[in-house]
Amino acid sequence: MMMTHVEIDQAGDPVLPAEAAAALLGCALAAFLADLRSGHVYSVVERGEGADAGRLRLTLRRRGREARLEVDAATGAILTGP
Repeated sequence: MMMTHVEIDQAGDPVLPAEAAAALLGCALAAFLADLRSGHVYSVVERGEGADAGRLRLTLRRRGREARLEVDAATGAILTGP
């Protein structure tokens, strides 16, 4: 199933369920959770400025694998990504 939206919380931060993050990184949920607990999963959220205002870039990294989504900050609609 292809993701089309990411939840945006009241603070304006993206919320991505573990199942979705694991799928984006191409790994099983159990492996993702184990790596998350051991500190092998990283995420970065960048907020757009200027021409990119109103957009968020969410980057996930796990053991040499990276997934990146560009998201509309207001609606959570995924604009670009896997």
